[in-house]
Amino acid sequence: MEDKQFDYQNTLRYQRKKALSFNTFVDNFLDQPDKYLHTSATIISDAIKYFGYEIVIRSGEPILSYNIFKDPFSNGINAVYGQELGIKAIVDAIESVEKEAGPKRGIVLVGPPASGKTNVIDLISRAIVVYTKQNQVRLYSFYFNLPGKDGRNVQIRCPFMNHPLLLFPTIIHNEDGQSLSPRSEMLEHLKNRPNGFRSLTIPTYYRYATLDKRNQDIIEALQNNPRNEGKTLYEIFDEYIMIEEIEFSVGQGKGIANIDDMRHLQTHRRQMNFGHSEQEVLNEHLPGLNLYTYEGAMVSSHRGLLHMHDAFGIHGGQGASEEEYKPLLMLLGSGKIALESTQTSIDNTVVITTNLEEMDMLENQLASAKLLDRIEKIPINYLLDTTSETEILKRDMANIKERYDVDPNLLRIAAYFSVITRLQPPVKQQLPSKWSSEKKSLFYKIRPEQKLFIYSSKPQDPIQTLKQLPHWHPFRNECLRVGINIFEPELYRDKIVTHPEAVSLEKSNVFTNNELKLLDDEFMRFLLQEHYPNEGRSGLSIRQLQNIIRNTFAKSDGSKVTVNLFFTQLERIITEGPSVHHWLSDSPPKHKDHKTISSRKIDELIFKDGEGDYGDFKGLIAVVKALYYMKIKDEITIATVDRDPERIESDLRKYLQHALLARAHENKAFSHILIPRFTYVDKDNGEKIDHPDENYMISVESVIDPDSMNEILRSTLAQKFLDLNDSGELKLEEEKTLVGSRDDNFLDCFSNEYNAMLSHRKAIEGVSSEQLRNGFFHKQNSKMQYNKLNESIKHNVESIIQNMVSRFSYSKEIALDTIVFALRQNILDFSKIIN
Repeated sequence: MEDKQFDYQNTLRYQRKKALSFNTFVDNFLDQPDKYLHTSATIISDAIKYFGYEIVIRSGEPILSYNIFKDPFSNGINAVYGQELGIKAIVDAIESVEKEAGPKRGIVLVGPPASGKTNVIDLISRAIVVYTKQNQVRLYSFYFNLPGKDGRNVQIRCPFMNHPLLLFPTIIHNEDGQSLSPRSEMLEHLKNRPNGFRSLTIPTYYRYATLDKRNQDIIEALQNNPRNEGKTLYEIFDEYIMIEEIEFSVGQGKGIANIDDMRHLQTHRRQMNFGHSEQEVLNEHLPGLNLYTYEGAMVSSHRGLLHMHDAFGIHGGQGASEEEYKPLLMLLGSGKIALESTQTSIDNTVVITTNLEEMDMLENQLASAKLLDRIEKIPINYLLDTTSETEILKRDMANIKERYDVDPNLLRIAAYFSVITRLQPPVKQQLPSKWSSEKKSLFYKIRPEQKLFIYSSKPQDPIQTLKQLPHWHPFRNECLRVGINIFEPELYRDKIVTHPEAVSLEKSNVFTNNELKLLDDEFMRFLLQEHYPNEGRSGLSIRQLQNIIRNTFAKSDGSKVTVNLFFTQLERIITEGPSVHHWLSDSPPKHKDHKTISSRKIDELIFKDGEGDYGDFKGLIAVVKALYYMKIKDEITIATVDRDPERIESDLRKYLQHALLARAHENKAFSHILIPRFTYVDKDNGEKIDHPDENYMISVESVIDPDSMNEILRSTLAQKFLDLNDSGELKLEEEKTLVGSRDDNFLDCFSNEYNAMLSHRKAIEGVSSEQLRNGFFHKQNSKMQYNKLNESIKHNVESIIQNMVSRFSYSKEIALDTIVFALRQNILDFSKIIN
């Protein structure tokens, strides 16, 4: 292959865009005004939406997930996970400003440390920068071009990057002394001309904003210059004004400003220095004018975004003073800032990030009422979704994981623990009257491990969730804004995303069948909304969790890092207490209406009354341990029975199809209708099947529930299928039989039966459960003893380990350690798995 050289010249082919004359710009504006009337709010809103969105469902709550927060700019390094509710509130607040639905307000992101507040704003800033470089948007400013006698020009640019439209005065007097409003006349002309833009929305800023003092001084000096005597304002503009396209830049502070101290809000004036030849040109056109420029965060953020990090930070034991945030008061109150003895209009969107302590300090200041009236608080708390928490850990721990052999369950189990420490108990007094007493009772009795899985559960039928939203639900309005009709799923089906590692409630193994029947979308939404925005303010932060994981790596043998080593670290932290680990004192607040959780059993572990309750960090370690034990028990069982999951699914579908055929044949009155309905074609041999296979059904029933009567189990499962199908809970592919359908939620509805078949005892000739158990101990502890075992035992040991590797991403070493641990702790009993 020919080795081509890198064409660096082509990659650096960017050239500064050519400037336009004043009259060319005005003609273009009058032709397509809607392309030029961007405000800071519309730019930010459009930038967020420009990169697209997906639809996610969290705890029954559908919401738009905007792609910019996946960080497409840096390959996901700064991606924000699981903060869709907070981001929705930000987008709503910005759109409210965009539509001028109320007075201008600052947006304050409030939350505990390390909740992702700054990352959210940094990604919005990056999106603005990229968006303003696209062909879909054009931003313009102007500069003064003063020609010299020797052909050299002096260019004076606007520090505020003002829109050229502001060159049109809001009011002037003509020669007859009459008052004119050139800008208003032009804008009204646009809306009223026969082929005009009657529906054009003209932002208030463009109607009334004025230029800053320095620009007005330059224009006045040009008018008063004798060389321009008799020239109209238009002629002066046409001679001296050039229009240029601008782009935002974080690094240069163009359209985006980032500050970390309220004291940086002040705007300063700086004298401009020129060389001798340049000064001669200036003296010719602007005689006697003292030129200066403006600097500061307000100037840099004009037309874009002002981000204030930790704005209400503590100085000398106190928060920000009124004197420090006085410029912010003026900006949010009037849309202006002070420049010397004058004011100038500013169009920017103010976003402030602060933590809970600093916000509380501000709210307790006697003089803060004026500022609090001008801001909108949006909570950005710790995550309550374990899949999102796990994604953050995968990203941030990627480098250190490369140097160790890491248990594949480590990060997920760590995420379970951090999230479960943040949860608060259900205590809501008012539940829907239509709820049954059983449903209300379940709501109040939801345990931490159940809430953990509800918040990160895999939605059963996302499209049905959207269709059944109540008419008042805000997501309906979100859909309208992006052009989605929730009753036309074929147009948005590809937008719905489900995390590949999300677990359905059926497969979580922490709910009974009766409880699962009561858990609908409305139930989960009530659970999520009950403690909003307070749930997630306390508990273990992601930053502290990462420190614990790093310490786990450091305490390892330098090679393997297991989940049990992580639990050891957690138990050591509990022993050392809050005097060493401050987060232990940051448990969720106690609720007077919360009743202590009764004793319960999670798989084989028994918990006494109150043990593992909300906020009981020590007990919650045991809860997460129980979840881990269930997880490895399932993994080892599947690895041992070694059945093909797809084949098991096909067998279960085939069984139910036969059970339905059997039911159809029994129903003599309607058999002529039902039999054709449940007839199918066997894909293995192409035969048409319209009679049930009794022997096949009995063989499957002996696996699903060997202790039940075959006819009763068959009838129960057939009725379950019909009930789920009729209620819409079971969604098969249209015009396909149960056997032929694949893109559906069948396994979610019949997960218990599927798991029973998947983990059914495996017959192993010549090997007892005790021999197999001892084989693993010998393999770990004595190579000599292991080599003496017969080949059948060794074959099965190696096969199980290999299945753990191929199916669940274990290394061979950690797979062996995990199996031996499960056997020692009696988590697993081979006698229940093999014959």
